Amino acid sequence: MTKTAAAERDAAGELLALSRRLDAYPGFPEAVESLRAGHGATLDGVWGSSSALAAAALVRHAPGPLVVVLPHAGDVDEVADDLRLFTAARQGRFPAWNSEDAGAVARDEDWAERLRLLKALAENNAPQLVLTTIQALLQPVVSQAGLLVGSRRLSVGQEIVPDELLQWLVEQGFEGTPAVQLPGEFSSRGGILDIFPLDS
Repeated sequence: MTKTAAAERDAAGELLALSRRLDAYPGFPEAVESLRAGHGATLDGVWGSSSALAAAALVRHAPGPLVVVLPHAGDVDEVADDLRLFTAARQGRFPAWNSEDAGAVARDEDWAERLRLLKALAENNAPQLVLTTIQALLQPVVSQAGLLVGSRRLSVGQEIVPDELLQWLVEQGFEGTPAVQLPGEFSSRGGILDIFPLDS
């Protein structure tokens, strides 16, 4: 390993360890305890990259996913990059979606990303950090019951009745096409069923 690579590795390690040092910072342990008790907490002077550092420190104490709410959608990528400097915690995004056309929802990448995160939450496989915006949180989401009814898991070796599965796909809003190209489409040709899931 070259000296430059070793120095970069050491610098990355120091940045990752930096969030642990906040545990000894005046006021931080009290903020953590207040949050654990279900109350609010304020950390003064936190802005820019220090917001990501504070979130990286807080996620270690969170009993579940830590939701980082940002004022603007354009802030999400920058904060995600900063968070990677301070923590190895798995990140997820819950974006706002802007489609006015209900038929276009199935082909909207932001809508698919929202659906992926909701499914991960329902399956207790959520990322440790969720980055979102106020706008995204104000938009309606499908209920957990609706998510379960609208989802179906197929596994290797499972036997299915093809016509019943095709009917279920149509009931869930999938569109039958000669060749699958977009999310929400399926194609049945002989013994082959090609499906493009909505959240893929």
